[in-house]
Amino acid sequence: MNRPGIIFIFVALYSLTAFTWWTFAHIKSANSLSLEKKNNLELLCYKGTTDVQGAIAQELFNDTNDVKEYVAFNFPELEILFIEPEKQVNPMDYYLIRPLHSAYDRLEAERSKTVRMYGLEGLVMALLLIWGVIWVFRSLNVRLALNRQQNNFMLSITHELKTPLASVKLYIETLLKRDFDKEQSTIILKNSLSETVRLKDLVNNILMAAQLENHKYKLHLTEINFSQIAQDTFDKFITPRALQEYFTAEIEDEVYIEGDAVGVETIIINLLTNAYKYAGHDGRCHVLLRQLKDRVILSISDNGPGINDATKKKLYRRFYRSGDEQTRTSKGTGLGLFIVKNLLNLMKAEIAVKDNQPKGAIFEITFKKYHAI
Repeated sequence: MNRPGIIFIFVALYSLTAFTWWTFAHIKSANSLSLEKKNNLELLCYKGTTDVQGAIAQELFNDTNDVKEYVAFNFPELEILFIEPEKQVNPMDYYLIRPLHSAYDRLEAERSKTVRMYGLEGLVMALLLIWGVIWVFRSLNVRLALNRQQNNFMLSITHELKTPLASVKLYIETLLKRDFDKEQSTIILKNSLSETVRLKDLVNNILMAAQLENHKYKLHLTEINFSQIAQDTFDKFITPRALQEYFTAEIEDEVYIEGDAVGVETIIINLLTNAYKYAGHDGRCHVLLRQLKDRVILSISDNGPGINDATKKKLYRRFYRSGDEQTRTSKGTGLGLFIVKNLLNLMKAEIAVKDNQPKGAIFEITFKKYHAI
């Protein structure tokens, strides 16, 4: 566990212990105060007895009723009981002053109310503290995960930018140092152009991700020929990479949707890139475009290792890539599926990832079928 996590757990445990001790101390104080009030009530009996004895000695009372009225007026929490004496003995010489049962009941009710109040306050504070600890802990984990992903992004983007630049530099240096015939020069220039296009696509992805994150990407919704865009994008992707052997497509003709042409092309490019990356150089990928009664579905499948359920929930996060950037062999920046998801949200379309059989993954996007007015 890292240092911020250890400090956070220590502070959380200390705070919870402090709240628990606060509750215990207040409940203990309430019990002590109640006991002290009961003792004071019993001491009041002695004072009442002394006062009554003094008043009787001064012959201030005519009978026991006067004594009872005196005690009730001056000591409302006490009562006086007269004991039947033997004949020819003054009854006011045989009495007992004690607290009323209602006085004990009131003190017990006050004690119970106070204990419940402190117990409830302690429970509420403990629950709020636990909720706050969980919320802060999750936020901290999210923040740390985001920092790791951003670090991974910086590592990957550095690699992704350096690789095509280094390739183009090498191709140009090769052309300058050696004489090649036209065919060889053309091959080198095409490779250089391919690396330049790769670099351009990477920069476009970064810019588009920033626009989507800041809600500044502007859609241009029009009726578009989904079939034509899908076919053109498919050809543009596989031809420079010579992937005709590994990629197949079934694209239904004359399929129309309402969407953003640039956004749809970006979506397809990113899904194709993702399928190719995880299927491997010897993998197989298939593109299927079909239209149903009221929906248009584009699915891109591969026979790679597949995606587990835990990873499926994180796929569309910005910068998310499974594993460690320093040990990962697959390329990428963790922006592709983030861009796909956000573009589809803007176009009110849906995306789902399913398991391919016997292995692999299927990304399926669904648009509403376009109906001309």
